[in-house]
Amino acid sequence: MSIPKNHHYISQAHIRNFFNAEKKEIYLFDKIQNRHFKKNTTKTIFSEKNLNTKRLDNNAYDYSTIEEELNQNFEKDFPGCVEIVKKFIETKDLNDETQEALLYLSGYGLIAELRTPFRKKNTDNALKNGLKIIMEMGTDELKAEYSRFFDFNDEVKYSNSLNYIEFANNIIKAMGDLIFSIEIPQNENDYFILPDFGAATVRERINNHFNPDAKEIAYIGLPLTSKLYLHFSSSKLKILPKPPGIHYVTSEQIYVLNKANYDYAQQTIACENLEYLESFCQRINSLLI
Repeated sequence: MSIPKNHHYISQAHIRNFFNAEKKEIYLFDKIQNRHFKKNTTKTIFSEKNLNTKRLDNNAYDYSTIEEELNQNFEKDFPGCVEIVKKFIETKDLNDETQEALLYLSGYGLIAELRTPFRKKNTDNALKNGLKIIMEMGTDELKAEYSRFFDFNDEVKYSNSLNYIEFANNIIKAMGDLIFSIEIPQNENDYFILPDFGAATVRERINNHFNPDAKEIAYIGLPLTSKLYLHFSSSKLKILPKPPGIHYVTSEQIYVLNKANYDYAQQTIACENLEYLESFCQRINSLLI
């Protein structure tokens, strides 16, 4: 049985929340090529061959370990957590189950951009440049290990050295108590878009006693579905970017949020509704004229 090598940097469980189930299509816009297109499956959207493949010490390839870790810790329970959030919106009962679901989704949001090809490449380049001077003065054995570590090819494109589970746990601990905000469109013809980085994070100075000069992740913005947007803020922030609770937001507020995600996206955004996506992109293009 062959091992899948097409690895998603945005979980299919997440992408499906922006899939038009009635028409069995998802609508995309490539802002680099200024091109609209659609897919009738999520299998090839926001994915790359061998994205999470690692090279083992014996120069063999590990195609599945990172995929399995991501699935077990950040993806497998994603659909269930979304349903719990939807139930909370109806009942307003912030019970233990709801809080656990929100915590799970915050962890997913924390690692979202780190999974993308753009961020992996930038991380490896920074690591490679940082070690270059040290390696030039190292032993032949150390130089050989350095070359092997950064010897990328079609099978291994990135070092994939980050431990996502440890990273998410450490950041959540540093953020302290999380304050959440849920935004829902007032107008049924409005939709949230899904950008190709999955979820946004913002850094601020939040640990003044231990690390006063360092900016750490203090905010997570996660477009959860076409109709739900989650915001998580550290309770250590002096001013919250979003008021806590459930909020029904205007068309203009949704446009501003979608525009910010569009601007930060590397190339592609996805949407459940073709008419909204076309109108949204036309408005953005009109600003460029």
